[in-house]
Amino acid sequence: MADGELAKPTGEESVPQTGPGEPREPVACFEMELRDTLPGDRAVIAVEQEGKFIWLASRKYVNPKAVDEFREQLERIIGGGWWTQNWPGH
Repeated sequence: MADGELAKPTGEESVPQTGPGEPREPVACFEMELRDTLPGDRAVIAVEQEGKFIWLASRKYVNPKAVDEFREQLERIIGGGWWTQNWPGH
């Protein structure tokens, strides 16, 4: 994955269930993006903007397998309704 290339978007396709077969609106959206380097030699940087939360991760420190596992955990948390984003108007 090259700089600027987004990892698989997640969160929006993880629609939590309110009951059997009753989908709810997504309560959070996040993406992960691997970069060759980050400012200050950081391993990760979180970037939040209305409607989206983006994790930037340095290839120098973060293994792609770790990114996949982190994504799986966040999908579980978001899908379970345990994480919400409270931007104005939401």
